[in-house]
Amino acid sequence: MARRLTIPVLLLLALITGCSRTTATQGYHGVRADWSISSLEAKLPQPYRASDVAAAAEGALVRMGYTIYERTDSEDHALVVASPAQAGPLEKVVVRAIPSGRRVIVRISTRPLGDEDRARIVLDEMLVLLGL
Repeated sequence: MARRLTIPVLLLLALITGCSRTTATQGYHGVRADWSISSLEAKLPQPYRASDVAAAAEGALVRMGYTIYERTDSEDHALVVASPAQAGPLEKVVVRAIPSGRRVIVRISTRPLGDEDRARIVLDEMLVLLGL
């Protein structure tokens, strides 16, 4: 009986802790980044273009040893999809940039399970390349 309850209890705990929202400041200029469910979201303080963010994401991920599988960017959005070296077929990092007024929202998702530390490291590397 105890064994049958162990797995559902562990899954419930993972869902509860995985759904909590955490906020931290990152970079030299204190960019606020919020982690929720399986993605990290930050608004850049200066008016960057989505293509600038895509270039920073690609540069940061390549420096960290990731393989870039997809990069698309335009005036209104950017997308970079990468996978770490020797990763499983589902393991990837997805970086999106979407303009919001005069600022750009950056959303970093780590798949399949969501890894906040990995997403924050990617954001830190991107901010360094952007001068933030």
